[in-house]
Amino acid sequence: MNRRIVGQMILANILEMSIDKYLNYVDRFITITSAAPFYKIYHIDKRIMTMRPRGVTGVVVREADEFRFYSPKYIKLNFELLWEPGNIKLKYSMNWIKTKNLFIYHIMNNLLTLQRNFWQTQDRKRLVPISLKEFLEEYPFLYLDVSRLSRLLNNNWIFLNGAKYLLRDLFWSTRKVHACIMQHVIRQQQHRMKERKIRDILKRDYGINISVRTTCNYRNSVHIPAYNKDYLTNPYDNGFSRIRTLHKKSLPMIPKRTGVYEISINKDIKYQNFASRVIYFGRSINLRNRIQSYLYDNIKNAVIEYYQKSYELFIRYFATYRYIQVEEELLVRFMDKFGSLPVANKCPKRK
Repeated sequence: MNRRIVGQMILANILEMSIDKYLNYVDRFITITSAAPFYKIYHIDKRIMTMRPRGVTGVVVREADEFRFYSPKYIKLNFELLWEPGNIKLKYSMNWIKTKNLFIYHIMNNLLTLQRNFWQTQDRKRLVPISLKEFLEEYPFLYLDVSRLSRLLNNNWIFLNGAKYLLRDLFWSTRKVHACIMQHVIRQQQHRMKERKIRDILKRDYGINISVRTTCNYRNSVHIPAYNKDYLTNPYDNGFSRIRTLHKKSLPMIPKRTGVYEISINKDIKYQNFASRVIYFGRSINLRNRIQSYLYDNIKNAVIEYYQKSYELFIRYFATYRYIQVEEELLVRFMDKFGSLPVANKCPKRK
């Protein structure tokens, strides 16, 4: 096989590893080659984080008036080739371990500056909109392209003030940031607002100049009913998390707490009175474990299983110790407004 192809395959494999698997991989590599080392190791940064939360690439810490990125020792290693090894896979492994480490440092050091307002507030509305392509144009790095950047961002988590963030979530488009701000504006109001009023507030308070039509599109993207259907929202909307795609990469963001959750799809379902995208309300003493069960086959609820195979599912949750009462109230209110229970709540569970 062509050596270049071998190298690309090893790099792709390394970039897609979770951080725990990656650190074990580096450990095995060093152990295997320690008998006859063909490289020299030195640290990119001498500040080594000895304790880290499981599953995170590193921790962002505020020191004085700046933010610093701390990571485990194997993320801080750089390699210098001393002589050519006989096994080409070992050489490529060393090169790409070094490359991934440099990629992570390059990304994080620039994100600390670019998203400074976010690190200070942990408010997603303060994120600077930027695409992967724009990031690479502004902060180019050897061998780092959009595909490799995307793989890294989807497999690395950062810990900040007790919260975990997927690096991919720090790369929001302008549309996504504006939709998040609009959602915040709507939730802050005590009364329903027309799109024109929302547009005026966005322009006056946030400097966002968009059309009424774009405002409608943003409403739709975050699953907020239109002005004339705003009464269809539930009373706990402000307590619910933002809507996420139901995917295994979203699981670390979901707490292991009691609460209720809502499953929806990206298409309206016609109920007796009105249409809605909601297909199910549920409750659990462990939200993460329960939501995780919907990622696999043999779901006990046949309707959810059907929608899982036919549509993209979305999830949001509300962590509360009153989860039994809240679920009952959500179902009663849904029944009153839409004339029917959500389609999956009407389905008996399989035994």
